[in-house]
Amino acid sequence: MSDSTWSFSQTFFTQFPGSCRELDARIGKAVSSASVSEELLEELSAELARLTKSLADATGSLPSYDQRQYEEQLKALERSLLDLRGKSRPNPKFAFKRKPPVVPSTSPTAQASANLSGPAVHGSTTNLSLSSRSHQYLTLESLPKSTSHEGLSIEDLDHCLVNLISPPQPEYINEESASRLDISALHVRNLTNTVLLVPPIHGSVLIHDLTRCTIVIGCHQFRMHTSQNVDVYLSITSKPVIEHSTDIHFGGYPDVLTPSPLVKPSNHLSVMDFSHIRSTPSPHWSSLGDDRVSRHWPLPATVEQEVLKDILERTLPQ
Repeated sequence: MSDSTWSFSQTFFTQFPGSCRELDARIGKAVSSASVSEELLEELSAELARLTKSLADATGSLPSYDQRQYEEQLKALERSLLDLRGKSRPNPKFAFKRKPPVVPSTSPTAQASANLSGPAVHGSTTNLSLSSRSHQYLTLESLPKSTSHEGLSIEDLDHCLVNLISPPQPEYINEESASRLDISALHVRNLTNTVLLVPPIHGSVLIHDLTRCTIVIGCHQFRMHTSQNVDVYLSITSKPVIEHSTDIHFGGYPDVLTPSPLVKPSNHLSVMDFSHIRSTPSPHWSSLGDDRVSRHWPLPATVEQEVLKDILERTLPQ
């Protein structure tokens, strides 16, 4: 995947679902209201048309699995909007009427569709970013000091230990730091010999190009592409997806790493391998052995440079 395609897919993956959720919330609010104006219906229709065109323009720049998921979201929004429009209009009394002449539509919906251009996605959200590090111990303090972010991007790390989980010991917990990781999407690309620990998030994880890494994450959706020799400790509500990846090992998210209850049962062993379409078990992934699942967690709250190598060797796949 080229850098330009990755960048576009990353931005779209963060912003498009957020725009869909926002539209769905507006439709839900309209459903619960006493009356719905025609102006609001046209405004909602225009937003749906904009999202539809945005996805159409993005075709070819997104993984096929994501494309299908986004199309399903739009279909659900269209059905909700049609139901809302039907409920907002009372049944007319029967009468014979002469059909008016057909004229070109100048409704806000048509005008909005005509004015749409490019694959831009609505919204001005920005992403946290952590990139281009080597042989370092990275924590929440390594992230920018901000809270208004939809996603986190982690790229181009080598021999790093990334610990974004607040240690369970009260004396180490920094509430202000922990709150900074309120994100709905995580994007990971080009990691080698790196351990990544992330608290459970309520959105999706997209991973590309990992080699000999260990990932600890909880999420709603998990997609991994073009990776090899990766241990994944996962808590997930849907089925994880891998593609063009080999020697991937899945185990459950360690309970000791989070103070909040995890989703149970997790589907971390219901893996879908898009590179193996046969009915036989995929040779590209397997379950982590009990000895590896019971590996000592959590990691130390502080890690000196001289012991970083030892911790990585103990925690990375062998």
